[in-house]
Amino acid sequence: MSEMLLKLVLDTNTIVSAFFWEGNEAGLFRKIEQGKAKLYITSEILKEVEKVIKRPKFNEVMAKVNLTPDQIMQKIVSLSHLVIAPKLNINVCRDEKDNKFLECAESAKVDYVVSGDEDLLVLKEYNGIPIVKTWKILQLF
Repeated sequence: MSEMLLKLVLDTNTIVSAFFWEGNEAGLFRKIEQGKAKLYITSEILKEVEKVIKRPKFNEVMAKVNLTPDQIMQKIVSLSHLVIAPKLNINVCRDEKDNKFLECAESAKVDYVVSGDEDLLVLKEYNGIPIVKTWKILQLF
């Protein structure tokens, strides 16, 4: 397939999985690092990611990957395009905490929202922006 630069919003679990486990999410993050896709994020998403990676249940896996929460956050910020305070108030997700991903996606006019969360996936798309699992995006490269 010809080289294309995908604009993506990744949900929190997708981002966290990319750092802690080798799999599709890590593969997708490598594509972002290689400049083959752009990651869009908001401060609200960043705060949630930071809160999640600081949970005690991740201490052991963090030691295994030899990263600190600060190093992970610096890496995410360095690879992301920050969407400043989306002026949208989307309320379509059955889990209202997931609306922030759609707000970011709509504000940045991304190509895809990437998630493994059924509360997002059940929507299939939002305003023409597909909501898909990581493996579907990897097929595009």
